[in-house]
Amino acid sequence: MVTVNEPTNTEPEEHTEALAFRFPLWLTIVALALGLSVEILFDGHPLGISFPIWAVLCVTALLGLAALEGIRPTRPELVLVIPIMFFALMSFLRLEPLTVFLDVFLTLALFALWVRTFRDGRLIDFGWVDYGLALILVPLEAWIRPWPVAQTAWRQVAGEHGTRSRFLAVLRGLLLAIPVLVVFVALFESADLVFAGYVEEALRWLDIERLSQLLRRVLIVILGAVFFLGALVIALRSTSKRHLIGLKQPLISPFLGYVESVVVLGAVDLLFTVFVAIQFAYLFGGQANITAAGYTYAEYARRGFGEMVMVAFLSLGLIMALGAWTQREGKHQKHWFNGLSAVLVGLVGAILVSALKRLLLYENAYGFTRLRTYTHVAIVWMGILFVVFLALLFAERLRRFAPVVAMVVLGFTATLNLLNVDAFIVRQNTARLSQTGEIDIQYLVSLSDDAVPGLIGLIEMTPEAVRTELLPQLACRHADLTERSQWMGWQSHHQSRASAERLFIDIEQELQAYTVELQDGGWVVTGPEGEQDCIRRWD
Repeated sequence: MVTVNEPTNTEPEEHTEALAFRFPLWLTIVALALGLSVEILFDGHPLGISFPIWAVLCVTALLGLAALEGIRPTRPELVLVIPIMFFALMSFLRLEPLTVFLDVFLTLALFALWVRTFRDGRLIDFGWVDYGLALILVPLEAWIRPWPVAQTAWRQVAGEHGTRSRFLAVLRGLLLAIPVLVVFVALFESADLVFAGYVEEALRWLDIERLSQLLRRVLIVILGAVFFLGALVIALRSTSKRHLIGLKQPLISPFLGYVESVVVLGAVDLLFTVFVAIQFAYLFGGQANITAAGYTYAEYARRGFGEMVMVAFLSLGLIMALGAWTQREGKHQKHWFNGLSAVLVGLVGAILVSALKRLLLYENAYGFTRLRTYTHVAIVWMGILFVVFLALLFAERLRRFAPVVAMVVLGFTATLNLLNVDAFIVRQNTARLSQTGEIDIQYLVSLSDDAVPGLIGLIEMTPEAVRTELLPQLACRHADLTERSQWMGWQSHHQSRASAERLFIDIEQELQAYTVELQDGGWVVTGPEGEQDCIRRWD
């Protein structure tokens, strides 16, 4: 009897995955183009219009290749394109440092999540660990996944055998020979002066500096291409084996006793009740009660808002941990636990209101700053976060809290963008000037170019003493912008800088009285008031 063996698939898994793509060559070409775009847009250029252009290229590349491969992205994940493009565009419209940092970070993070969920559409089911793994594993996988696809693409171009294979062998031999030759040339150069002269002449002819720059640029393109090819493969590959952590069963099963958790919640509720009662008696009760206690209203109110915001963060962490890890059996235990949690959320809400009131008083006394503006916006979004958490706790859907936190972070950053933090600070402090006659010009001129429209508007509506302090610093800003425009390429073109440059044309006559020079210690401005240092900018 003759046994006929069934054909078996002996291809390694990664090669099977590479063969699953119909157009691996196009994937490789597009990845190479994206790598080239990184070198052109970012190498040696500060961020500007380059970042939204790069984001458009990446989105177009992924959607175009998906269409080419006949792959349909899920509709919920297509929605991610909107915040990706929004935050990428805002990095071109804003220069305030924290806003730009969050814009860039969230754009990259959203790209990672989009790549991770491009075909399975399960982002709404992500838990904390899934978000963390996406942000960590996508960059790591991007260096692992591209090689089978790149190898398949090369085979399509070069073929398996023949002169091309010999060419690759020669190329590999040359790459191996280079470090060996470098060592021997260095030794011979030290041993013989005549040989050293020839080597020096050869290096001069080769222009090593220009050659090193070329190699650096080529390396950026290659590394970028490898990374983007890996990201494209992650997005387009089958995700049938990917599982979400903790979706069917919690990653950490509840282990805290009901009684212990209720005691903790009850004790915290009691402490917070006492604190809130003091707030109502003194901070919200009027100045007379505070004066009777031996404090001025300003001393009592203008401190502690930072600590209260920290209390709110810690409280959220506490009830999140207790809600996830407490064993609750039966409706009675659930009702008591949820009731105590609701009391805590209500008390934290009162503490946040107290923190906001203290912050408002602090701003009225000393004006607006970036940190106070961040805190202002954060308090509002934290209040929303607590309300949503409570709703999810009662609905027993705490896993949904991770996407909610992600959306709150997006909302916080979007608010900073729409508020235009530095321009907002100038507007608020200008309004305070009309009420108190006080304004910190040195702080305002240290802000980014987002603040320039408001600073120029101050010239016509401020006393002469303020104009005298403001004009030389605006002359510094104008000189700095002019100097930057001479060496920045089109990749660094930024809407905020361009708007500032146009506005400076309107006050050229006022600035003619000032001369700005770049010295060893930095920019120095000379005018009718004498010589003074230009204030350092914070962007």
